[in-house]
Amino acid sequence: MPPVPEQAVTSAGGLLLVIAVLLPFVGVLIGIALRGEHARRVALCTLPLGLVIAIAIAVTVLQSGAQLTYLLGGWAPPLGVALRADMAAVVMLVVVAVVVCGIGIYACDDFNPARESPGPRASSTFWLLLLAVWGSLNLVFVSGDLFTLYVALELLTFAGVPLVCLDGRGDTLRAALRYLLFALLGSLLYLLGAVLLYGAYGTLDIALLRAASVPEPVTWAALALATTGLLAKTALFPLHIWLPPAHAGAPAAASAVLSALVIKGSWFLLIRLWFDALPGVVTF
Repeated sequence: MPPVPEQAVTSAGGLLLVIAVLLPFVGVLIGIALRGEHARRVALCTLPLGLVIAIAIAVTVLQSGAQLTYLLGGWAPPLGVALRADMAAVVMLVVVAVVVCGIGIYACDDFNPARESPGPRASSTFWLLLLAVWGSLNLVFVSGDLFTLYVALELLTFAGVPLVCLDGRGDTLRAALRYLLFALLGSLLYLLGAVLLYGAYGTLDIALLRAASVPEPVTWAALALATTGLLAKTALFPLHIWLPPAHAGAPAAASAVLSALVIKGSWFLLIRLWFDALPGVVTF
């Protein structure tokens, strides 16, 4: 069994990480239950609350000088799952919260259920998807193991793809389908890499992988698979062909969510994988 990481207890203020992830999804559930104009109001109430939580996490980390940790169920890795927020995660949490709030303000007029265009159903759907994207990104930033990151990426994909085809036109549906296929292929490659790492080291926790991983063929193969998959989801050349049609067909606010937020999740995970999970393998 891999060694237990040094910080194997829940930090003071660690519950803020759980709130940051759950708050947008709670907003989604409430918005689904209320529907229509109420979904927009729920989203607009949730946005400032999420920004306050992100700032509270940043203040807590700056004051303590150490990363925040929350052990789900009180179980430490490798048996349990840990949520962690270091400075990189804190920066992304705050920046994304600010950007989401800005997108929400911009979209107030475009996605108003009282207007005929794009229609009440598309309008309420946009607000629900915006919250779902936000919650998924927060989970990406604070996840402490590669499988939880996979789950977060899938949530992000299934929240982001419908944003492309909110108007229901044929060309936007084709663009959304192309996006979905690339995203699922990228997720499959990433998951195969994670499976290889688990088979080699018996854990997917980032801190444990950092201590246990060594440069060897199985690690290189896992890294190559996961990197290729994440680059496809990030839309880096030459794996970018799904992105221009998706942006061209999406409404302005939805395109801002895709370009400013969604593709950053897989890029952040790639940085985590290279420099946090496998720093002894990815060398200059």
